[in-house]
Amino acid sequence: MKAAGVIGLCAAAAYAQDTIQNHIPSGDFCRSSALLSQKTLPDLAGSTCSRSHDHYATQYANNNSSSPWTHVGPCLGQQDEKFCVYSSKTFADGRGISIVTRPGRAEQFGTIEPFTNPDLTRHVNRDLDPDYEPVYKSVKVPGKGIGLVAAKTIERGDRIMGNTASVMVDYGVFEALKIDDVMALQAAAVDLLPHRHRALVMNLSTHVDMEMTHHQKVDRLLATNSFDIDDHDPDGDVFYVTFPEISRMNHDCRPNADYYYDPETMTHNVHAVRRINIGEEITVSYIDPMQSHADRIARLNRSWGFPCGCSLCQQKDHVSRESDDRLNQILELRKEFHDYSTASRATPQMGELMVSLYDQERLDLLKYEAHTYAAIEWNGVGEPWLATKHARLAVEHGLPSVGPADNDVIEMQALAKDPYKHWSWMLRTSKRMSWGKKASASE
Repeated sequence: MKAAGVIGLCAAAAYAQDTIQNHIPSGDFCRSSALLSQKTLPDLAGSTCSRSHDHYATQYANNNSSSPWTHVGPCLGQQDEKFCVYSSKTFADGRGISIVTRPGRAEQFGTIEPFTNPDLTRHVNRDLDPDYEPVYKSVKVPGKGIGLVAAKTIERGDRIMGNTASVMVDYGVFEALKIDDVMALQAAAVDLLPHRHRALVMNLSTHVDMEMTHHQKVDRLLATNSFDIDDHDPDGDVFYVTFPEISRMNHDCRPNADYYYDPETMTHNVHAVRRINIGEEITVSYIDPMQSHADRIARLNRSWGFPCGCSLCQQKDHVSRESDDRLNQILELRKEFHDYSTASRATPQMGELMVSLYDQERLDLLKYEAHTYAAIEWNGVGEPWLATKHARLAVEHGLPSVGPADNDVIEMQALAKDPYKHWSWMLRTSKRMSWGKKASASE
């Protein structure tokens, strides 16, 4: 899962200023504003969903020619807290999209480039091209159901897939409406998708084996196969968004692929973070990979209802304890790197240890973070070439994990271009040697 995390690096011009975004929260994993949805699941057995699917099948075309929506409705709630389904069957070369939100926010969506400039999302969803041969194939995976495996060797950094959003649900709807009404809007949103797209969503796993109404099934599908997305509206709620293709990827605490969301194209991108051999399963992490063994097991059981079967979690106890010790040391070292006082113990050698710990833990999806720390520390003591080496590695590992717009990637590109002009140049040395403007005798 992804959230905004931990690398806080100060600017040279103002030593206390944070210039790099966080990437690993203490709780859930949500880099690049994208994280597997934590929407509270309803008690399906006790639900009183009394309204039928047909009751909410009312759909009507929006006659406003300037609007991107081909259908608007149903709408539920009071005037000030009204939520509607806004659907476009033409979005992204006919892939389509449905959004559950307030009228005002729907109007804002209609003005952004993915809706106003069709060329921006043209050919993003390669699966719509009948001549496209994906680098993966869908197969039955023992003990996991359906999963994706590599159809060819995939190198680190290679793009595996990219897809625009299917269904977006404004979290504000859960505060404004009753759960039955929320489920009705969600079901309508899915039903308004083009037929092939709707089938992709409905064929996802609910992770439970029980009889459910149509509304309940859709609710469960969205809750267990969605990601949290921030549309950068400071006055709005976060959306949880469904991308059915990536949801076919199974979990691994040490995955070989990672993903990030590009708000400019409303696209979820998946890239390899290490070499994936032909026939090897392609996996992503559903949770924060920095959690301890016990916490990872508990989180997966609580949210997805399955015990983790990845190689890391199946190790013997003494191996798991050693892994937990490494993770704890990483967390302790982070504190040192974030300390820019004269008392800080952070050194380039500590940065090299950080890189080694990430390698030992097989944290391929987070290696850009370790190289970023090392680059800053080497530059901070006036070693530009070692700093540049790690900056280049940080960018290489960061692009497939967090994308080109991530602040850490941008910072490392700047350092690699000219380490002498980067704010971190000689930062540690100048601090420890108390360099700077001397106080006058009268001060």
